[in-house]
Amino acid sequence: MMIRQRFFANILPLVCGLSLPISAFGQLELSKDAKFKVDDPKFTELQSPEIQDGNAKSFKPKDWLEVEVKLQPDRIRNEPKDGYLDQINVNWHVVVKGQDRKNYKISKTVTYVNIPVDEPVYVSIYISPNTLKRITGSTKASKSDLEAIGGEIEWGGKMVGFFTHGQKPGWWREALKGVEATSKFPLLDKTQTPFAALWYDRYAEVQPKN
Repeated sequence: MMIRQRFFANILPLVCGLSLPISAFGQLELSKDAKFKVDDPKFTELQSPEIQDGNAKSFKPKDWLEVEVKLQPDRIRNEPKDGYLDQINVNWHVVVKGQDRKNYKISKTVTYVNIPVDEPVYVSIYISPNTLKRITGSTKASKSDLEAIGGEIEWGGKMVGFFTHGQKPGWWREALKGVEATSKFPLLDKTQTPFAALWYDRYAEVQPKN
């Protein structure tokens, strides 16, 4: 199995075409019943894994882009006796710069289950090689393709934490100048990628699809 990783330490600042009202941060009201400790997003370039199963086929691994966030419950009122939360939702938002000089905001809500309250877990989303090439025109994942990352963690229907990179917290709740929100380009959770079985115990469990 060959997986090449290159960690992106930083993402270039947003282009001047993105405009965000200062009031956005004030709209992020955290729950009074719980709070999560949430780290800044981290970015990794991954190549499609080559898995030997006895049926070798020739292919050239392509670049994926992974965004992951480390989180852990920091304060829980009426903490569950078994030490686990049934589920949390993470609302992901990504702005990608297109080859057509447009900026595209793509979003996804992922439900995670069996969240331990006494240890950190990671949550992640992925942009596939075909999506990256279709938007950016490039076969290589690049930090300069991402204009902004942001999201919210929800438990019990209330926000218990958030994360952001490239813009002030709450930018995803505003209409950004020069950004088109679209569902045409998918974000994928880990179970929807060839990395589903890799590093399994590092990540929070994604709720199985019915």
